[in-house]
Amino acid sequence: MNNADAPRSLELWLESRRVGELREQGNLWVLAYDQTWRKDGFDLSPALPRSAGEIVDGGSQRPVQWFFDNLLPEEGGRRLIASDAGIDAADAFGLLQRFGPESAGALTLLRPGQQLPGPALQPLTDAELSTRIRALPRQPLTHDAPKRMSLAGAQHKLAVVLDEGRLWEPVGTAASTHILKPDHEHVDDYPHSAVNAWFCMQLAAACGLPVPQVAVRRVPEPVYLVRRFDRLGDGLQAQRRYALDGCQLLSLDRVYKYQQATSGNLRALERISRMPAATRIALLRWQLFNFLIGNSDAHLKNLSFLRGANGWELAPHYDLLSTSVYKAPDWGLEELVFPMGNARRYASIRRNDVAAFGDSIGVPPKLALRHLDELAIAIRRESHAVLQTYEQGATHAVDAGEARLLRQIVFGPVTDALKTVALSL
Repeated sequence: MNNADAPRSLELWLESRRVGELREQGNLWVLAYDQTWRKDGFDLSPALPRSAGEIVDGGSQRPVQWFFDNLLPEEGGRRLIASDAGIDAADAFGLLQRFGPESAGALTLLRPGQQLPGPALQPLTDAELSTRIRALPRQPLTHDAPKRMSLAGAQHKLAVVLDEGRLWEPVGTAASTHILKPDHEHVDDYPHSAVNAWFCMQLAAACGLPVPQVAVRRVPEPVYLVRRFDRLGDGLQAQRRYALDGCQLLSLDRVYKYQQATSGNLRALERISRMPAATRIALLRWQLFNFLIGNSDAHLKNLSFLRGANGWELAPHYDLLSTSVYKAPDWGLEELVFPMGNARRYASIRRNDVAAFGDSIGVPPKLALRHLDELAIAIRRESHAVLQTYEQGATHAVDAGEARLLRQIVFGPVTDALKTVALSL
């Protein structure tokens, strides 16, 4: 038997409880639940029922592999951490072996017999963080981290603890509390992405959408900090909450996060949630907000659900960003991730398309238009207020380039979107 065919395994833990074992043999993945977890635990996902005991992937249907592969970074982020670790980027199991102790979500994946040291925090100075940022994209942000970690998504990011204004890195079994992202590495194509994300999340909060706390920190490079919605508590007392993204809940390969972004799959997520009616409205408002800010990257992995005592609940929104501002002046030609009515591009959306989209996910057309008007009025008002907050610079130094980008968002994609739905600034 050659090394490529040698079986590999990982132990699955949720805090101090062993969930089961993940195995790979002959390019097929197997999830075997522990007997004790089968009795009083829960299904890791609807497609991975613990009543089955052991779930073996097939040639075309691979619910186990798809579920765990969704814990890893995508695209350039995956290639970078793989190169840094000396692992083939296509070897998802090998990446989980290396980075499983701190992956996306609440599960910890350990090699058989591996034990993590007790929880501790290691200081992360602004100078050290600045050094790591300047080493991108040659080295990932995790290169010198005390615990190798892997977070889903395409951008460079780092899991940290923010406690009383200081940054720390989790060690051993300690859980991170925040996700940190520097500006996009392609600064000429996507300038000032950190403040872009901060602005859009602040705007969402001002408009009544549920979002985590966010901030911009300068080290001196700007970094975007967002509170993890899948954590409770602070510092060493932080605890993990179990959460799944849309692809995991629907048992989809990560490569289909755009192609499977359909009204039908939004309805499937509603049915999985414990409060379908409230989830339906929240998903409508999420889609409308993304339209109004020009976010063409709102895919299935940008929706997550938390497991509560009574079932799945839609998590606070994250990764809200105006991507269209980088396509000026032709932002309206960008394609929608989730089609709305007959519209496939932003500039084509009209009120009847919003009504049709609402109807497609179970929201009466008149109610969908009422939410559109409420959200549009709020964005018209609050976009100026958040912009003014930034430009006043009460808590930060105002960067001319950042301010210019934020004005472009307000007077570009936002203004044009409001015009298409019969509101004007």
